[in-house]
Amino acid sequence: MKSGFFISVLLSFFVISCNSGSDTALSETASQDYDFWVTLEEAQDKAYDEGKYIVLDVYTEWCGFCRRMNQETYGDEGVQENLDRYFYPVRINAESDREVTFLGETYTMESLALQFGVGSYPTTIFITPNGEPIAVQPGFIDAPTFRRMLSFVGSESYNTVSFEEYSNSN
Repeated sequence: MKSGFFISVLLSFFVISCNSGSDTALSETASQDYDFWVTLEEAQDKAYDEGKYIVLDVYTEWCGFCRRMNQETYGDEGVQENLDRYFYPVRINAESDREVTFLGETYTMESLALQFGVGSYPTTIFITPNGEPIAVQPGFIDAPTFRRMLSFVGSESYNTVSFEEYSNSN
């Protein structure tokens, strides 16, 4: 299955920087909220109508790397440009009992995270305009890597080349 191959390619080639700055990340105050986040329901409606992907940021309140990724990675101008071009960005708190609807089914945010197999935070999930998950990437992702990931998925290059080939050619 193409999704399984893509997930294994992503896990093989993406750099997860979980070993740097942990003390800083844990001591940060509450993460900054950006105005580009949309609800999961809104993202599904618009993504399908406009042919854009959904990027789902699964986080927890206590997670230092979640706050760090929100501030450093999502705060990056290039990341924001790629999000705007290709995606509807959604955040869900993996410990929340707030209800959301995904593909016509109602879940708590916590149960939806479990449905996607999320076991660590942050986790980023890339979803097609039709609602099909295509990749699940656990861990902190730095801005340059995330910009390439967004472009790789959004340009649909994942259908024809590996992430490594894409990164080496861009």
